[in-house]
Amino acid sequence: ENSGKKAVALVDKDGRTLAILRNPEIYENRKEEIVTRCFGAIDMGHPYIKHIYSGGDWLLGGEIELLQKITYNDGLDQYRLTPKQMYAAYEEKGADVVFAFQTRNPTHAGHAYLMRTGRERLIAKGYKNPVLWLSPLGGWTKSDDVPLDVRVKQHVAILEEKMLDPAWTVMAIWPAP
Repeated sequence: ENSGKKAVALVDKDGRTLAILRNPEIYENRKEEIVTRCFGAIDMGHPYIKHIYSGGDWLLGGEIELLQKITYNDGLDQYRLTPKQMYAAYEEKGADVVFAFQTRNPTHAGHAYLMRTGRERLIAKGYKNPVLWLSPLGGWTKSDDVPLDVRVKQHVAILEEKMLDPAWTVMAIWPAP
């Protein structure tokens, strides 16, 4: 459906305008269909499923104009990179291919081994400088997961201790909550 409006202000919980939604369209929020197609089951203990079901009956779509980068002032904003910032970081490191590792858990020595081995395999296939996107999972996680700030600190320690080489690693939270 077309709302008849040309633009809608998108605000945060405190009423600050964060973005403008241009040419908005209205869609029915078919929660059960969305959940079963995305997850294959309905488990209200899953944080994303719970979030979907907590939404209203309608969804808005359209082109979003972000007015400024969203910050949380929680000490982690430096790791919340936009796609353009991520591409620039890969270019700065001279990447000819990017591979990714995302986890909602702290990175440990076994994970670091998998990432180093993945890079070695890419080099064996002929890539000159594979760059790793190390991605601590942002957004909603399970209630018993390690908190994001703790995971980020642990990811930083892995880089500082050179278990992963910062010369070929870009750490960026995604999705950036």
